Amino acid sequence: MSPSPCSCVLLIDDHALFRAGLVVVLRRAWPDVAVMEAASITEALGRIGERRPDLIVLDVNLPDANGLSMLSALLERCAQPVPVVVVSSGEDTEHWVQAREAGAAAYLCKSAEGAQIVSTFEACLAGGRCFPMQTYGTAPPPQVYLAGEPDASAQAIPTARQRDILQLLGKGVPNKAIARQVGLSENDVRAEVSWLTDTLEARSRQQAYEAALARGWLSP
Repeated sequence: MSPSPCSCVLLIDDHALFRAGLVVVLRRAWPDVAVMEAASITEALGRIGERRPDLIVLDVNLPDANGLSMLSALLERCAQPVPVVVVSSGEDTEHWVQAREAGAAAYLCKSAEGAQIVSTFEACLAGGRCFPMQTYGTAPPPQVYLAGEPDASAQAIPTARQRDILQLLGKGVPNKAIARQVGLSENDVRAEVSWLTDTLEARSRQQAYEAALARGWLSP
């Protein structure tokens, strides 16, 4: 049992059973943490008005709005930076890509084990970001990037398929054609390209290819 890294967590999910289970996980890990609950965005905004949370857990599908579309509104209400962990009952590639682009600190599937949930929360509270490295086949644990560790991205090792995608990016091949050539869906390719450009700190697909060459990920 570790000391609570935060004093208050806001859970936004319309499934009471999931919230209750998550409360149990949190209280076992951090006995002193205060947990606020909301079943909708409207209720969540009111909760934030009562007390600013240190961490927000946000479901994608809510009765009054799409959680991802309201992420910025929640952060604006907090008035200070607060890490948001997006959760979903499915493993939709589109969801975690959108969550990352919207400014979330992490994405978790609701079926995640308690230890993974707590470690992800702790990483986010320490300034990290946690998203899946890949979303097809047998996916490895989410990749964690910690703030203040400039070499963190350099530790990433691309898969053979990711190297193939990088080679195609260097040739200017669009996602649809890449998907056909590497045997993935277009959404999965989009997710891989997003991860690669993020990890390589590239602003374009061509820059990602050039950065991969510079790191020795690819042969000229």
